[in-house]
Amino acid sequence: MRRFAGLLSLLVVLLAGCGQSPAGEQPPPAPAPTQAPPAPPTQQADAFDLAAALAAIEADGFTPTPPGAELAGPVRAIHAMCTGSANGRCQAVFFFDGQRLVHRMDVGMVRILSQDGTAVRVEFPVYNADDPGCCPSGTPTQHTIRVRDGQLEADPPVGFDPNRPGDY
Repeated sequence: MRRFAGLLSLLVVLLAGCGQSPAGEQPPPAPAPTQAPPAPPTQQADAFDLAAALAAIEADGFTPTPPGAELAGPVRAIHAMCTGSANGRCQAVFFFDGQRLVHRMDVGMVRILSQDGTAVRVEFPVYNADDPGCCPSGTPTQHTIRVRDGQLEADPPVGFDPNRPGDY
């Protein structure tokens, strides 16, 4: 009987361990799901290869003026001079939409004032009737140029020879 009492106490202890856990005790938290490693950076949709654009301008017979800072896009403009120009009055502005050259504006003398990726602000010096070739003395004109449906749109419109008065 002693043996029976020992077995009975062992059974009670074993069964007590199989009951519900005490109130307030929570099961251990499940391990956090593993996260996939972050995706590698993707190339920007409007990435611009400046070296390729400058090479295309050079291949067209112009010497580009490299921009001083990164150009915002998608619309970008790069100023250039005719390679070998003796007087600097043979200038052009090359307009890109993304990597695609949209238009080369051959205009005489021009300066890019600013560009923000959607519009380019340019300024044309104006020659008065008696001005020597070196020195335009008229009031410069300023124009905002955008690319719409693959075409340049200027406000106000740019005339045939924007460096000469009365052309508008």
